[in-house]
Amino acid sequence: MTTGTTGTTGSAGPRLRFLSGEYLAALESLASASQPNMPAVNVRLQFHATDTPEGRVDYYLLIEKGVIVRAGRGELDRADLAITATYRDLVDFQTGELHAATAFVTGQFAVAGDKAKLLELMLVLQSGSYHRFTADLSARTIW
Repeated sequence: MTTGTTGTTGSAGPRLRFLSGEYLAALESLASASQPNMPAVNVRLQFHATDTPEGRVDYYLLIEKGVIVRAGRGELDRADLAITATYRDLVDFQTGELHAATAFVTGQFAVAGDKAKLLELMLVLQSGSYHRFTADLSARTIW
């Protein structure tokens, strides 16, 4: 298994490899105060990343009241939504080069599951605050 850090640190902390366990732990640990509270947004989200440097990588996000409260590698029991996307498309989304709506409409993000939950998820992804609260993490991510 590859490590998720380079061992190099800067003022913002160690550099993390995108989708590594360490990256997902850092995403989970971001202060909830920097994420807007959206009481009606509760989504159990499974990702299947294809064509990564490690092959296929499965990871998940648990969003409660619009806030990411858990993130990790592996399969999530009873996911509301499953999104399959290439590593490149996920990188482009995380760096702000690919808009979430574009990814869903064009099929770059293939979605299975509860479409009502997709609408909830879009409230988080399209608010602009998602990329703002992950900006520091993105700045120290190795893509």
